[in-house]
Amino acid sequence: MKLEKAETLLVRRFIELAKKAYHKGIRTYTDFLNLNEISIFHSMEKEMPPVPYSLYGGYPEAERVIICFHGDLDSNVKDITGTKEAREEDFPITCLHIRPTNEKFASELDHRDCLGAIMNVGTNRNKIGDIQVNGKEAYCYCDDIISGYIVSSLERIRHTNVIVEIAKDKPMDTKINFKEITGSVSSFRLDAMIALAFHTSRSSIVGLIEGEKVFVNARLVTSNSYVIKEGDVVSVRGFGKFRFESQGNMTKKGRIYANLLIYA
Repeated sequence: MKLEKAETLLVRRFIELAKKAYHKGIRTYTDFLNLNEISIFHSMEKEMPPVPYSLYGGYPEAERVIICFHGDLDSNVKDITGTKEAREEDFPITCLHIRPTNEKFASELDHRDCLGAIMNVGTNRNKIGDIQVNGKEAYCYCDDIISGYIVSSLERIRHTNVIVEIAKDKPMDTKINFKEITGSVSSFRLDAMIALAFHTSRSSIVGLIEGEKVFVNARLVTSNSYVIKEGDVVSVRGFGKFRFESQGNMTKKGRIYANLLIYA
């Protein structure tokens, strides 16, 4: 993968944090990472010191995540390299609950307005994780270090006055809403599955894949012929995200049914 200057600096930061965790026996953390940054990390895992790491964004299927390098683990741990199971208590992430001061006169929120308002109070994007919007309220995952500042500073989103509090409970039990799609494909090639998921032609998918806009399990994929398997999560910039849930029966013409879950 050819890296731009900013991405090269990011790679150096990953190595720096991993080395610090490994040599000092402490935990170190990245900022919140987007899909492209996560993919860059996965592409260079073999260059990292032998220190366990985990990824987490506040709930299991978060798109923006923080990487924790677990240098505090016993060096005699059998699987000292690669991933370890993420635990919520290992990460400096706070969930904020945003709600209108007067629900009767409040407008419904959307993701763009919420993010814009949070950024406008003087926060950095890399300190903000996912934002989940539910009608007139929203939940924002952020770095612990700025949670108090957002609570005291964010007072308005577009025309709606809001109150921001540290969430006592996880939003909607972090339930993800899906739309189920079932259709037949000639194979489980990436281009065919994206075309099925978003009701478009395979030929129109080629530019997206070659344009580095498609990720499978947060890893960049640039081959149209890449074959996905059950459980894989595919993200397409500008379109959305889906999970290959299960394989169905074969049709008389030799096509295979696929069940997909589209993230709402």
